[in-house]
Amino acid sequence: MNEQYTLTYNPSKINFRPADELEEIFQNINTILGTYKFSVPLFRDFGFQAEFIDRPMSILHPLYVREVVETVEKYEPRVMVEEVKMTAEIDGTAYPIIIFSLKSGVKV
Repeated sequence: MNEQYTLTYNPSKINFRPADELEEIFQNINTILGTYKFSVPLFRDFGFQAEFIDRPMSILHPLYVREVVETVEKYEPRVMVEEVKMTAEIDGTAYPIIIFSLKSGVKV
């Protein structure tokens, strides 16, 4: 079994000079999770559907989990998403927690 890593989405944590490949993977996943489709010129398909904004958690969770797995694995091909959990903040915001492993052959 491959080692598993956990990333809690943090929209304010940006490091444009990652120290190693693992930190780069974390940065890429964070960027993927914080980008909406059609918001990147010349790369309109990159990111998530904006339809998830303001949806009730009971409806959001299964749809968002599927979208997270598909989108992260599409745009960060070095990882395999093992599990997606959601945090629920008191102010109504929800952030994903991604548990992933590295695909065979990826060394960090």
